Amino acid sequence: MSVQSDTGWRPDLLAPIVMGLAGLLVLQILLALGLNLGGGRALAPSAADIPLLGIAPDQVQSLRIENGDGTESVTLVRRNDTWVDVDLDELPVQSAKVEQVLEELTALKRPLPIATSEEARERFKVADDAFERRLTLDGEAGPIAGLLIGDSPGFRRVFARLPGEPAVYELRLALSDVSARRDDWIEVGLLRLEGEQITRIAANEWILSKDEAGVWALADEDRPIDEETVSALVLRLANLGYRGVLGVVDDPAYRQQDPLMDLEIGLADGSKRRYRISQAEDSQDYVLKAADRPWFFKLSEFDLGELLDIEVADLLGADDSADPSASVEPSSPPETPPMPEELSEEPQPAE
Repeated sequence: MSVQSDTGWRPDLLAPIVMGLAGLLVLQILLALGLNLGGGRALAPSAADIPLLGIAPDQVQSLRIENGDGTESVTLVRRNDTWVDVDLDELPVQSAKVEQVLEELTALKRPLPIATSEEARERFKVADDAFERRLTLDGEAGPIAGLLIGDSPGFRRVFARLPGEPAVYELRLALSDVSARRDDWIEVGLLRLEGEQITRIAANEWILSKDEAGVWALADEDRPIDEETVSALVLRLANLGYRGVLGVVDDPAYRQQDPLMDLEIGLADGSKRRYRISQAEDSQDYVLKAADRPWFFKLSEFDLGELLDIEVADLLGADDSADPSASVEPSSPPETPPMPEELSEEPQPAE
């Protein structure tokens, strides 16, 4: 007969006090490991949490972007709540776009570097003398940050380096967002008008005027206007666009002394817009100069549309007073030709 021994220790291990002491022991072990790994100090923040530039967007008063080949550059300066291009006589630029780029730049974090050697800086095109873009950000007292941007390894990714530091980083940024082309930044609505405010349009050979009732008429013409053509013309002038700004200095190649059209637009408040439009020499582009603005705008044939080809006849509607059918007499039915004499006789019976 065998005797089974029962020590009864298993139930004791499941007692609440024992379970609590075991948990406390595990916690002390983990804490000791953490202190040993951290040298008795709190763990440092991850490198990915450290800002790359270390500035705020509202600190930036000027942003300069240069191409690596030196062919293009743009300098954007803050003017209160707007941004302007100082190289184009304070031409307004897309302020919302500038602010968005500053938000992206200042939000960049410092990742682990992918390289630090001089050879790598040359290869990734972030060297001091070989880069795709160089950004200089100024505050009120001068430069506060900079960035050298190189090749793009993929969609919205670029290699970059902080000036004066050897480390090369891969950042989440699109190269196109930091374009050095001035035309990529300019405000495109400087020529736009409210269509209902246009009350007069005078070109080289015709003048259109709108009366207080909103009815358009062509000067020196009794015939009514073609409302569809005139409405399209007003819409074109109200939303006149352009492809770029050539500068503020007249160039003989603009051929402004030999214009295709001089246009005057009268507005309801009594003000006027005067445009001179010419075609650039050896080019498909057109040049528009507004009398009250310093800039020469570059336009395409699409921007101008039908504007340059409109003639007086195009502006006039059909002349209802002249009925072309009234001057033509109704035609009478053709007379029946007489029958030949030999056919008009009664047929003779056969003998």
